[in-house]
Amino acid sequence: MEQRSEARREQLMGRLRNVYESLGYTRFSMRRFEEYALYLENKSFLKSESVLTFTNPDGKLMALKPDVTLSIVKHARRERRGVEKVYYKESVYRLASTGGEFVEIDQMGVEALGAIDRYTVGEVVRLAIESLRAVGGAYVLDISHMGFVSGLMEAAGLTPEKKERFFDLIRRKSAHELAAAVAAENVSQPYAGYIVMLAELSGAFPAVLARAQAIAVCDGMRNALCELAALYDLLSSVGLSDCLQLDFSMINDLDYYNGIVFQGYVQGAPRVVLSGGRYDHLMRRFDKEGDGIGFALYLDELTRVLADKPAWDADVLALYRETDDPAKVNAAVFALAAQGLRILAASERPADVKAEKTMVFTGETFEEGTRDA
Repeated sequence: MEQRSEARREQLMGRLRNVYESLGYTRFSMRRFEEYALYLENKSFLKSESVLTFTNPDGKLMALKPDVTLSIVKHARRERRGVEKVYYKESVYRLASTGGEFVEIDQMGVEALGAIDRYTVGEVVRLAIESLRAVGGAYVLDISHMGFVSGLMEAAGLTPEKKERFFDLIRRKSAHELAAAVAAENVSQPYAGYIVMLAELSGAFPAVLARAQAIAVCDGMRNALCELAALYDLLSSVGLSDCLQLDFSMINDLDYYNGIVFQGYVQGAPRVVLSGGRYDHLMRRFDKEGDGIGFALYLDELTRVLADKPAWDADVLALYRETDDPAKVNAAVFALAAQGLRILAASERPADVKAEKTMVFTGETFEEGTRDA
């Protein structure tokens, strides 16, 4: 199973590299470690505050990196024109969810830095969807918007301490505890009721969007919903909206994140396999011009999923006849390979080769179909 999973992982990474590079994302490589101060000053941005440290020969406290985005933003150019687009395949080091030991976790993801507009947001979110699709099987992308939640909290006049307490209960979807906490803090109506609604304001995108529009009490909330609606329309126009869910209980740290945030799930994996969002505030903390948005795909969470899938020898079995023009067959085979597919071209169907799809040469191109051996 482990060998099959590793083969599928390599295939997946190859496909994703092709997808990312086809849209102008270039490979970003980094060292395995950073100065510990980077993580000490940004603990709330990390998935876990536990960081694996060591002292280098110069006596400086270093850390094996627990996060990629922090390193990319730290080392990004301070000034830039347009949008800088990068992708990475890196390992991070974090405490395991069970056992309390540090583990090496493989990630692959993209980051866009600079003049982030609505097109760029849509591009990154679509790349997140394409990354989930590449895994194979059923998948879901949950989306939220920090501007909607923060707008409501600002309109209610809450202190940072109260916001964080409510955020924790909203993330846990603890509607009953949240209602009690809101009542104890004497939050005025209608804000109290709307805050409690956030814990359960999730589900099918159009229906939840309509419910959210009914409680939008300020421009910040309404602007967030307009951006979400525009994103949904964009993804609907390319046939990718069926996988979308709107979930306003998904809240990230407001010191770093703003705008669209999202998480991805695939059938067979018990936990989140992809997460991302817009982090303009993080860029400001590092005194970098422009904004930022990106996501990470957690390859280790896909180990069992990939092992359970068929281990194809090729993506496409491309069948031609010996009487076909070799030059045209050659051009058509390489055109398929340029799409990031693994092609096995043959004049006869191999007896012991498994391909995900069979295509037949029609004289000029390959088309999906079958042919007797």
